[in-house]
Amino acid sequence: MSHLERMQSIQAMLAAGHRCVELERHSLLLWGLVGGGLCACTDLVINSDTFPDPTQRAVAILVWLAAWLGGMSWLDHHLTHKARANRAETMPFAQAQVTRAWWMLLALGTLATFAMFFHGGGIMIYALWTVLLGLGIFVFGLFSRPLIEWIGLATILLGATGLAAGLAFDTARWLAASTFAIGLPAAGWLAARSDEHRPVQRALYVVAWLTVVIAPVFASARYAATAAAPGPDTVTLKVPAGRVVPLYLDLDSPLLAISAGDAMPMRLIRDAELTLTNGQPDGRYRFGDGSWHSTKEGVLALRIDRIRVEVTAGKPEVRMHSNFVVQGERP
Repeated sequence: MSHLERMQSIQAMLAAGHRCVELERHSLLLWGLVGGGLCACTDLVINSDTFPDPTQRAVAILVWLAAWLGGMSWLDHHLTHKARANRAETMPFAQAQVTRAWWMLLALGTLATFAMFFHGGGIMIYALWTVLLGLGIFVFGLFSRPLIEWIGLATILLGATGLAAGLAFDTARWLAASTFAIGLPAAGWLAARSDEHRPVQRALYVVAWLTVVIAPVFASARYAATAAAPGPDTVTLKVPAGRVVPLYLDLDSPLLAISAGDAMPMRLIRDAELTLTNGQPDGRYRFGDGSWHSTKEGVLALRIDRIRVEVTAGKPEVRMHSNFVVQGERP
């Protein structure tokens, strides 16, 4: 080997060292399927019906996520080392460290999910997982192809934007599932075909990636809204604005309690419509001329943003200010 060839070989090795992390195809497929499956199915397996006690439900979530994510981490690590051994390659030091960072992000997401059962904030859980996935992709991208880095940033912005826009809980769940199940394999496929030296092409690929990830989510949301709309033979009950509707709140806590038989009067600000099956509401509703929704969508949100204690005539009173909205709809 000539001196020039030796120098070119060393230069190629140094250049490769800057971007030395290569994700295996099985890694993208496995994490995409498992992450998407957990986002889509966890609420079906672990919910208030299967685990009525919140503490038991929190522990079940912790065990469920730890088992799936821990088992998948081991399987991915084993298959990656096996694939590298079959090609007579060693695991780069940078990739080993980045993999540990990925495991830390998974552990952080699992612990945050567990903690939200005790400290609130569950409405943000799928946005959090989307942001954590984006951080993981971004860290891999720092030592891999530039497109992966850009897609990681796009994923972080996607999760943050969905949270800022007040996406319905169900829509945020399917967005996180799509980012895992479709986004990860699509990122690997696009990265293998991108030119690292053409930023314009890279930007177009990111736009294409976002389209592929987001389009199925909003198509399914549109389909869900259409499915929630009552048919011509459906019986609907219209409740006019101004009607007083009793609210029965069953509050049981170590601090305050409200009997399930005590009613608080509520006054409707807008007309409401309910669909009935056998004379009883079946969960579909709408306010005014808004879209039809189902109670299973998780778009109704009640937030208590202020609590004040007063003393009137020697007796303590508790006053709360709250806000009740349909997420994604203007009042």
